[in-house]
Amino acid sequence: MNLLSRDEELSKVFRYKWSPCTPMYYRPNLKIHSKRVEWIAFEVADFLMKNSEINIDIDLVREMARFHDDAEIITGDFLAMDKEKFSESKLKEYEKDCENAIDILYENYKNISEKNDYKEILLKVENKDWIEFQIVDFADKLDSHLEITHELFAWNEMFAIILSKWWLEVWPFDYTKNKVRKIVENILDYFWNNIDVSDTFLDMNSDFNDMNCLDNSRTHNLNSLSENTGYNLYDKWIKLHFNYGWEDDINYLTNQLEFRK
Repeated sequence: MNLLSRDEELSKVFRYKWSPCTPMYYRPNLKIHSKRVEWIAFEVADFLMKNSEINIDIDLVREMARFHDDAEIITGDFLAMDKEKFSESKLKEYEKDCENAIDILYENYKNISEKNDYKEILLKVENKDWIEFQIVDFADKLDSHLEITHELFAWNEMFAIILSKWWLEVWPFDYTKNKVRKIVENILDYFWNNIDVSDTFLDMNSDFNDMNCLDNSRTHNLNSLSENTGYNLYDKWIKLHFNYGWEDDINYLTNQLEFRK
């Protein structure tokens, strides 16, 4: 299978593509999602390295984050909550699809990794048994939570309606945030000591629910992005785009792709 460039392929795969999530005004694709996960994972890994004595391979963290969803170029996007509900046979089928995807991706992009072997990174992502992956997994779940928050701050009440009607069975907002909390506990347990995580992405005491977001909603533009929303995790997420991103990355926050019919 001959693929287009990796960026082009990632740009074609949009997230949350199922009917209750329509419209999603600022629907992200895998290209910007992978960048955001890398930014968050780097911030977390850098903080942990400076505040503990345990070594982290920060290059591995960054490349795991950068490539963590590459298999979905072949398999398509699946929500984490859906994968956790797969039957045993469906899960085995999906795992086999991911293995085949790795071979196809390696054939097309084998020289894309800067520090590690591309195929080894993809296999480590599938294996999950690395502290570096725990950091990436946390960044992945947190970015999902904040992508949804971005919709709610844009007064996309559809997401609040989904929450109120179907709750955790259908939409992973609180599900995702609870998942994020659990991963944070696992990461901090790994480091065997109490670390002050105030004002970091690891601070899960920064609560802001869906109605708070709707009550403080606004039109997303360059001016509004500079405003303090009162939700520290979300505000830090916005700042990442200006600290690490390019103009095109910031445009994902302000260019509305979908509208009400």
